[in-house]
Amino acid sequence: MDSAITTYNGKPCRSTEMTIGNTLFTVISVQGDAAKETAYDKVKKLIMDSVETAQKSYQPVHNNIA
Repeated sequence: MDSAITTYNGKPCRSTEMTIGNTLFTVISVQGDAAKETAYDKVKKLIMDSVETAQKSYQPVHNNIA
């Protein structure tokens, strides 16, 4: 997972990329003045929950090739 912190209009801005399977997720977030939680933190939770769900439901396929 790559992460970079810069600024946008004087506010901290974060850009993160994460690859899950064949999908690349890119999240760029700027925190609002009244925010209690960043969008980055919310999306990160969603992605991590998705990974955990996928891992729990994963069933390996065994190929018996003779």
